[in-house]
Amino acid sequence: MKKLKLSTATLMIMSISIYGEGLSESLENIQNTPEFCTVQKNEHQPIEVRSVRGVLSEYDPMEHTKGQLRAGYITFSEDGASRTSAYALAGHVHFNTKRWNAFMVGVEAYTVLNLGINQNPLNLNGDFFDENGKSFILLSQAYLDWKWCNTEIKLGRQILDTPHADSDDIRMMPNYFEAYTITNTDIDNLTLSAGIIDKMAGWENGVNSPDFVDVGETLGVNKIDGIYYASASYEGIKDLSLSLWYYHYSDIADVVYAEAGYSYTFSKNTTFTLGLQYDGSHQTGAALLGKQDADTYGISLEAEFADLGLTVLAAYNQDDGETGATGLSLGGGPFFTSMEDQTLDAIGSSGKAWTVGAGYNFENLGINDLTFGVAYGSFEADDASVYKSREIDAVLEYSLSEKFSVTAAFASIDHRVATMEDYDQFRLIANYNF
Repeated sequence: MKKLKLSTATLMIMSISIYGEGLSESLENIQNTPEFCTVQKNEHQPIEVRSVRGVLSEYDPMEHTKGQLRAGYITFSEDGASRTSAYALAGHVHFNTKRWNAFMVGVEAYTVLNLGINQNPLNLNGDFFDENGKSFILLSQAYLDWKWCNTEIKLGRQILDTPHADSDDIRMMPNYFEAYTITNTDIDNLTLSAGIIDKMAGWENGVNSPDFVDVGETLGVNKIDGIYYASASYEGIKDLSLSLWYYHYSDIADVVYAEAGYSYTFSKNTTFTLGLQYDGSHQTGAALLGKQDADTYGISLEAEFADLGLTVLAAYNQDDGETGATGLSLGGGPFFTSMEDQTLDAIGSSGKAWTVGAGYNFENLGINDLTFGVAYGSFEADDASVYKSREIDAVLEYSLSEKFSVTAAFASIDHRVATMEDYDQFRLIANYNF
């Protein structure tokens, strides 16, 4: 994609919502579905098993329906190297057409601005900008959506939320994908989906944030025929959610991911959530990334004490394969132990990880919508001389209103291997949704 150079004034004008009547018209058309088209509904709420990274990177589609303005700051300090920092403004607008004969078109423009004020290019943190540390604008979403009865087909640039391809929204712009997906809910409490993921843009695409590059390039090889996936999620049993995912990475690997989440209400104000997961990958075809042999297991336990405003989380992952937990995720990844920075697949060989954390909601002290959390994690290869690290996270989140929120996150990584340097990272993100 060719980059467009626009003035700051023009970019800010583009941040004005042009959403119009698209959403209300879409809802009206769905309500006017013919009588023979019975819309199925799940009887139970899905059980969400959360990691520290998952909480921080959650992409809320309701916050991104019309548009958003975002301001951010990040600083990174590694032992033996100069500190890098950056601050930026960003924004996007989303527009849906009216649905006609079950069809709808959606587009979104996203821009990130490097203000260039007192930012030394030699010490610029590149996570916010393009490969040259510059501002950019891109057409982040452009899709054709067809919805009839309990089936929806979506073709084009879009946000995905799957175990191995997700938005991971912890920078100025989340990850986007060029994909072709289909979802069906004809059977009560069962959601079936399938798709092809062809390209990726965003801060984790490995090439250049504003470019939609082939997923093969993101993974470190030449162009491939895409990533094919299929899934089934079942929520027909009260307090239990089950999901199974299969991915085929052309000429790289086959990946199977399974997850179970169970919620138990111990008392009026106390809820426990148990999560179990399995993730396995094995090379296929030309095996462009070499041998793939992962067998990763995970368990998570979250306890919420609503009357105290306290949430406690603990998780454990272990990989028994020969090559370690799969590093094929396009985004934050699925592992329960994932933190702000460290994830199990960063080990690069078989190993284990565990995390513990706690969060406090200040509502009981009279401060609404303010939460604070801390977490500690250990990541270690079976051969500790290869990889061994510890991470401490601290997160403060405050929502001043339904439209405005601020997140501050600090991560300190202590490597216990002589060849790896310790580092600290801090980021501050403020969002205004409209």
